[in-house]
Amino acid sequence: MEALFHTLQDFFHSVGLPLQQDMDITVHALDGLHGDKPLASPLFRTNYYSFLLISEGKGKYSIDDREYELGPGSFYFTNPGHLKSFGIEELLQGYMLTFTENFVKQHYSGDFYTLFPFLLHESAPVMQVGEPIMGDLSQLFEQMLREYEGASLYKSAILTKQLAILLYKTKELLLSHRVALHPRNRASEIARDFKKLLNDNFRDLATGRTEKVHSIKTFAGHLHVHPNYLSNVLKEETGKPASEWVQERTLSEALSLLRNTSMTVSQIASRLGFADAAHFGKFFKKRARVSPGEFRRSQHL
Repeated sequence: MEALFHTLQDFFHSVGLPLQQDMDITVHALDGLHGDKPLASPLFRTNYYSFLLISEGKGKYSIDDREYELGPGSFYFTNPGHLKSFGIEELLQGYMLTFTENFVKQHYSGDFYTLFPFLLHESAPVMQVGEPIMGDLSQLFEQMLREYEGASLYKSAILTKQLAILLYKTKELLLSHRVALHPRNRASEIARDFKKLLNDNFRDLATGRTEKVHSIKTFAGHLHVHPNYLSNVLKEETGKPASEWVQERTLSEALSLLRNTSMTVSQIASRLGFADAAHFGKFFKKRARVSPGEFRRSQHL
């Protein structure tokens, strides 16, 4: 089965290229990033979002069952879980940005997926942009690159604000290009609708409209499919079964609550549907590698 990479660093290391990463958001210039000769990647999936703007060069990009030509003026993004590959025929220039859901949940206080619903869709085509849009996007990516490479005490907060601007620009471009983000088949429709239901569930948790995270059986019931079928579809479409999607979203929510609220660990455990703080602590430490208390203290150093 194709590899699933959780960080950009892991992907680059898999193809023999050096790259270091110490944040859940990255910004890089494409010039020289992929080495100094043409490159063809294997099929792979990522657990992070990627946004790319190409100013020079030539290549191809495939996602699921679609292939696109890349060249000057290409702007595109990919959401987590998709089967993709790329080929570089002439060395690329431009920018690449990646970020995870964990980064957004820790640093963005709004309802991220309601504002930017295209991040829940299965895939979007490569858009071709001309001037002055190309110049505006290049300027924004360059500002983010300088911030990413800098040493500001408020780097994450500043990058979050800049990311929001990029996402609003993307939303505007999807409208102006009249991009129809329709699922390509029934399986991709189920995956899209599951992601929306998952987001709605956690939004209702935050606003008190529900008191628990839904079970896989409940999600499957809303989608009128069997729980096993739902997990199999998600595994095939995204590389992760339904339970993994729920657990990752639970972790993202926990990170956000620990960082951005004064709720106790017990209150957070209850909010997220755990029987008690001990069960929550075991879940959190297994995935975050630190205890909830240790994570919270690290945010206030």
